[in-house]
Amino acid sequence: MQNIINNNMKYYCAYLRKSRKDMEAESHGEGETLARHEKRLRDYSDSIGIKISKFYKEVVSGETISARPVMQQLLTDVENGMWSGVLVVEVERLARGNTLDQGIVSNAFQYSNTKIITPLKTYDPNNDYDEEYFEFGLFMSRREYKKINQRLHDGILASVKEGKHVGTSAPYGYDKYKLSKQKGYSLKINEYEAKMIKLIYNLYCNGNGLEFICNKVNQLGFKPRRSNKFTKSTICHILTNPVYIGKIKYTDRATTKKVINGNIVRVKNENKNVIYVDGLHEPIININIWNKVQNIRNSNLINRTKVDYALKNPMASILKCGLCGKSLSRITFSKRNDVRICCRKCKENIGSNIDFVEEKLLHSLKLLLEDYKIKLTNNDNSDIEMLLKINNDSLLNCETELKKLEKQLNKTYDLLEQDVYTKEVFSERSNLIKQQIDVISNNIEKLKYEEKKIIDNQNTKEILIPKIENVIDSYYETNNIEQKNRLLKSVLEKVEYLKITPQSKEDFKLKLYPKLY
Repeated sequence: MQNIINNNMKYYCAYLRKSRKDMEAESHGEGETLARHEKRLRDYSDSIGIKISKFYKEVVSGETISARPVMQQLLTDVENGMWSGVLVVEVERLARGNTLDQGIVSNAFQYSNTKIITPLKTYDPNNDYDEEYFEFGLFMSRREYKKINQRLHDGILASVKEGKHVGTSAPYGYDKYKLSKQKGYSLKINEYEAKMIKLIYNLYCNGNGLEFICNKVNQLGFKPRRSNKFTKSTICHILTNPVYIGKIKYTDRATTKKVINGNIVRVKNENKNVIYVDGLHEPIININIWNKVQNIRNSNLINRTKVDYALKNPMASILKCGLCGKSLSRITFSKRNDVRICCRKCKENIGSNIDFVEEKLLHSLKLLLEDYKIKLTNNDNSDIEMLLKINNDSLLNCETELKKLEKQLNKTYDLLEQDVYTKEVFSERSNLIKQQIDVISNNIEKLKYEEKKIIDNQNTKEILIPKIENVIDSYYETNNIEQKNRLLKSVLEKVEYLKITPQSKEDFKLKLYPKLY
């Protein structure tokens, strides 16, 4: 096998990924997994005469390829024929997802003729036996993964029902500790933090609001564990967490997988099963105080429920800041009886009265309509031709730059063979050039897509003219803000707003971006 590898392979990489089993082993002091695996693959590659040029290190333990960005990059490089072989400690590290993910991995290696090298076996994608063995290994890996998940889930449920704490960290007011002579963890009261918990409940029972309580605990110097100060949402969570009355709350199957737009995503489960059991830990809050707090909260929530959620701004999500690009906000100044459009981030971009902006936007839309009509009558495509020229010039520059980088990359290999570059210098230079090539290649793909879009949209004016006419005719016939917003969105991608000098009320600029597709 060593002779075959030396004769037929030139460039190799390695893929390292932690599994859930590895993370558990690390928690018991077995050392850092990726470092151990890297050493193992280096030793094995040296023994068979292989030089590993790059290590792809995955630091997340994702179930699917979509959740593993480093794996996505590896597959892209494999499909582009960058590697002759990929080393892994075991074939299961490549794919443990569903059959779709396994098929993606299998096809990438097969069609690029890239070998998979493990300390136990080398898989040749063009060998029928190896292909079958590889697919069987992925299938068995998937089965093992599902069994591990089920065992973990069953173990968590069993621990919850026994009153044990299953969270990764303890809630504020408690410390997490290992139970003696049995599996699992429980909580013990942190006296310093418990004082703050009791204070929050007492303040709330005495009629103080969340903002007052938040300011009070911050002034007293209490700090949450992962930030510098308490917020209203943190206080709200403390007031509704039953752990403080000695209960364990666990939401079983809080999310489920669904296919949305062709992608597998996790969504909140409407039929989630919430489990409440008596915990092994001591309560901090008396049950009577807890019940009083919940009664106050329920009555307050009813009183504070907003009735009117209707859209107030007809230009919502269309109007953007000309400096930072963020959506502008509608702000009401009750003392001046003024409603303005402002950017909350850029103070340099001065706000304006919403009515002035709306009026000028409709006027600009009318001017755009007249311009389209004139150009259509005169068969004027100068703007399209200008866009194509700019795009083509950028594309030509990128392609020229790509050729230069490819020559530089080839030169690094020559300098390595001539012993001008050390292996370390070669690795550093070649990796840097490859990164630049990736960036330029991505830019070329984007420019080609833009060119196609510009060409496809040469007849856009003819299509947009009746749409804009309909918007202008219909806009003031309705008082429904949502209907006006939909009309503007039907013809406009966005509108950039800019006002730097406050010379007059209407001294601002609007730049319209028509919806070209």
